[in-house]
Amino acid sequence: MESVIAEKYAVALLQVAQEQKTVDSVASEIQAIQKLVEANPELKAVLEHPRAKAQEKLETLRRLLSQKLSSTMENFLMLLIMKKRIKHFKAVADHFERLCYELKGKAIARVLTAMPLNTAQKDSLVQRLSRMFGVTVEIKEEVKPGLIGGMMIYLGDQRMDGSVLGQLERMKQRLMKVEIE
Repeated sequence: MESVIAEKYAVALLQVAQEQKTVDSVASEIQAIQKLVEANPELKAVLEHPRAKAQEKLETLRRLLSQKLSSTMENFLMLLIMKKRIKHFKAVADHFERLCYELKGKAIARVLTAMPLNTAQKDSLVQRLSRMFGVTVEIKEEVKPGLIGGMMIYLGDQRMDGSVLGQLERMKQRLMKVEIE
């Protein structure tokens, strides 16, 4: 459900930004806001609090941002707040970023690894994924030690699991299906 809501708001924001020819500035604004919200759990709590007034939420956000909000972004945030959709902001920001990349003929791959990749590994992965999907790929790496080894890649609606944890899980599923006589 969140994905559907986020997609609709992201598409609407992209359409407005395209009409105003401000796609890049709106993209950088939405990323800055997302980083601020992720870094401040208190801000997230204020934004999602049902009893806080809409104007208070927007003022709190303005106060904490280092840059001034454009009227487009201010109106968009107020719309999310008034429609009680601000809790979906991260998903909206992620969809918006993906749409911006698609607009430029690019794609974002979310790469989960057990240990950080070095530059050569990243470059090799970018080249392989670009060839596989036929678009220029940019990777966003997240280190998740719980994967034990290997990596998981999410690109669009594709999921590739080459992690040790994933292999162990698949092995467990196969063993559970074996009937012992």
